[in-house]
Amino acid sequence: MELDFRKLFVTKLFSFSKEDEELIFEIYDRLSAIYDISMVDIEDSPYSQFRSQDIDFLQEPKLCYSITSKNKTEISYLFIVNLIGTTIRGARTTDKYDSLEVWGLKEVHEDFGFISINKKKLADRIAGIFSSFNVNFNNNKDFRDFYVLGSDPYKTMTFLSPKRKEIIKSISDEDFKIEVKSNIVGLRISKALSVDNALMVSKFLEEI
Repeated sequence: MELDFRKLFVTKLFSFSKEDEELIFEIYDRLSAIYDISMVDIEDSPYSQFRSQDIDFLQEPKLCYSITSKNKTEISYLFIVNLIGTTIRGARTTDKYDSLEVWGLKEVHEDFGFISINKKKLADRIAGIFSSFNVNFNNNKDFRDFYVLGSDPYKTMTFLSPKRKEIIKSISDEDFKIEVKSNIVGLRISKALSVDNALMVSKFLEEI
C-alpha cells in the first residue's frame, strides 16, 4: 500500500530526533528530484525474503522508500535502519535511537545463490584462508581488493560481470557490504545516515 510520506510525520517519525526528522525529509526531497519515490510498508518490500531467519532485534528497519527510475524500468527499496547499541554484557545502552543507517534492496531476474562482497580488511584476508565459500580473485587484478564469498562459484562469477564489478568498484565508501540472496541484491553502508550515503545506495541499486 502506497503511503503519503508527509502524513506519516506523526505516526512514523515521532520517535526520531528533530535533527533526524530533518535529515529524513532532506533525503526524501533529494531522491524525489532524481527518482519517482514513495513510502511503502516494509511488509510490501523484499525485506522479509532477504533477512536472516535469526532476526537481529538490534537492527530494525523503520522506514522504507520504493524508488523507481524515471524510465520506469528499475524498482528498488531504500531502508532507514535503526541500530541499537549494547554494553559488553548485552544490555541496551539507551532507549533512544543510537544510530541510523541506510540499506538498499533490489530484486533481479536471476537466482545467484548466496554471495557476500566487501572491501578486504586484514581479518578478511585471514578468514578467507579457511572459508570453503571463498572465491579467489587474487589473479584477477581488477578485483583483488575485494573479499568475495559465494555458495556457487559459477553463479558468483556470473553475477560479477565486468559491468557489475565496475559498479561495485565505484562505491566511494569502503565500509560497505553487499549480499545477494537468491534473486535479491542488498547493499549496506555501515556509516551514519547521510544524504550522500542515501544517494550512493540508490545509485548502486539503479545500476546493478
